[in-house]
Amino acid sequence: MFRRIEPARVAQTAPETSGVPFSEHYGDVYASRDGAYAQAVFVFLRGNDLPQRWRGREQFVIIETGFGLGVNFMAAWRAWRDDPQRPRRLHFVSIEKHPVDAATLQRWAPAEVAQLAGELAAVWPLPIAGVQRREFEAGGVTLTLALGDAEALLPQLVAGTDAFFLDGFAPDRNPAMWSPRVLKALARCARDGATLATWCTARAVRDALAATGFDITLDEGFGRKRHMLRGRFAPRWRVRRHEPPVPYAGERSALVVGAGLAGATAASALAQRGWRVQLLERGARPASGASALPWGLLHPHITQDDNDTARLTRAGCFVAHAMLERIAPRGTARQSVLWRNHGTFVQADDVDEAARWQACAALLDLPAAFAQFRTADEAAASLGVAPRHAGWWFPGGATVAASKLCEALVAQTGVTLRSNTTVARLRRAPSGWIAEDPGGAALASAPICIVASAHDAARLLELSHVPVHPVLGRVSVFAAPALASLRAALSGGGTLTPNDARTVLAGATYETDAAEDAPALDAASVHDGNLQRLSRLVATPFTATPVDVFSAARCVARDRQPLVGAVADESATIGAMPSLRGAHLADLPRRAGLYASFAFGSRGLALAPLAAELIAAQIEGEPWPLERELAARIDVARFLLEVVRRGKALAGTRRP
Repeated sequence: MFRRIEPARVAQTAPETSGVPFSEHYGDVYASRDGAYAQAVFVFLRGNDLPQRWRGREQFVIIETGFGLGVNFMAAWRAWRDDPQRPRRLHFVSIEKHPVDAATLQRWAPAEVAQLAGELAAVWPLPIAGVQRREFEAGGVTLTLALGDAEALLPQLVAGTDAFFLDGFAPDRNPAMWSPRVLKALARCARDGATLATWCTARAVRDALAATGFDITLDEGFGRKRHMLRGRFAPRWRVRRHEPPVPYAGERSALVVGAGLAGATAASALAQRGWRVQLLERGARPASGASALPWGLLHPHITQDDNDTARLTRAGCFVAHAMLERIAPRGTARQSVLWRNHGTFVQADDVDEAARWQACAALLDLPAAFAQFRTADEAAASLGVAPRHAGWWFPGGATVAASKLCEALVAQTGVTLRSNTTVARLRRAPSGWIAEDPGGAALASAPICIVASAHDAARLLELSHVPVHPVLGRVSVFAAPALASLRAALSGGGTLTPNDARTVLAGATYETDAAEDAPALDAASVHDGNLQRLSRLVATPFTATPVDVFSAARCVARDRQPLVGAVADESATIGAMPSLRGAHLADLPRRAGLYASFAFGSRGLALAPLAAELIAAQIEGEPWPLERELAARIDVARFLLEVVRRGKALAGTRRP
């Protein structure tokens, strides 16, 4: 079900009460009348022994309940910026049910952090439920905002945490934020020795924190508050089934197999974190396979029930846009156009579907900057051509030259590309993973290996329980003078994309029998099929002359979702099946240092960057960039878990 986010309603209290910002939702002030910034420093930084505790660390993670006006985050950011002994990466994770808008954020920013408030406001996320991330200081400071209800979201966060800022509105105004369930979810994230601080001293809160494993003490309060709470995670018994992630402590060296979208984004994500990456590609250049599509569409999906695909593509588009802005902030990189941020239109198949979408738009009430329902006439003004039906207009939609994107990503410092290199097998050694050529010679080795080689990934990873198959897709290049006015991409039962000054791309075929050696469609049949798709997209008459065709086989999983993350040890899992009945994904044994990213089908642009960030977070022990349940939906071990729960494995399960 779609979770609507209701933005905050912020008012100013009377001058005699210092004119501080006031929440109309909760009937409470956002911060102490004695000063928001001073409170943040005294209660939350000092209360967690910061910045002293983070000094000399590679990584430090803070979770906050109640982002509010962002003052605590900006105080931590400023302390990090001012500290020469700061950790290399500071992660700040915050929950907020009613986010303010960017203007309100800046209006109420204390003078001490006004500049930071401007930087934050410039990239402020849309009020849409889920996890959204923003990076600052070249990745040194990462804000992960989880928008929604704390009781629902906190159990979905995966993060090993060093400090907690408990700063929701008062328990008598917002009791859900201080519930035992919320505090227990926080304890599941606490690393050994994690600390917490809060101005709240309510006895029920103290008791609930103590019950979850925190030693709690009363300390001097800030301003007019007599006391505050400080705590340290020191459970006297085991309080959780699985320990939270810990920071990576090994050599920051990785090898990645495959330089398409999946491999290039994975290599880039690690390089951004200071890793040395060896990228091995079978072809002569990056994106030699399906990622070589001249232009692909980047946009989310929308469904009334907000299903997994809608949530994943939404999260993925946010991550992809951030990556594109970093690599090519004005759309160009390496003297060529890499992406065009001109919006995309997804039209309904017919008038009945259009009516359902219109009703859905009224129900969801999405931010206009994210998506708008438009009639065909309204969409024509943005597209430059008239579509046949109404549909969704995505102002942030884009077309991306996937091959050029891959080239730009692998050109980053820290990534070494080796083309024309065939990896025949992977071998585990005491030092990590070794990639070998067909003759058995070592090509590269590293403690961490990510396999992103699409159709060949399951073989290299020795996985039997990953039902994937190739699906051939072909896109026609047409010269169509009547469509020369096309300014943005159009999809719905097919796709239409501007290519150059005189041609457009239209497609694509979906030839599911590619794995069965069936005779491929001849070029004329391909063009005829794509021309029919094109004719269903536009309302105006046109003539089109075939100029060229792009052909590639997509790698598609049975459930149409990608296969991502730490690779399960199939042999160990099958051997332990009797004890794993009723297991969850976290219970399955994984192969140390081995990760997968493949089977993106036709959603590589939307999902590969998100997969890359998830894998990097898993490797580094960082907070994950999406909810636990969504990560489970794309977990490479999900089909193996089905086998375990059924209690019957394939006879041919490979063993290392």
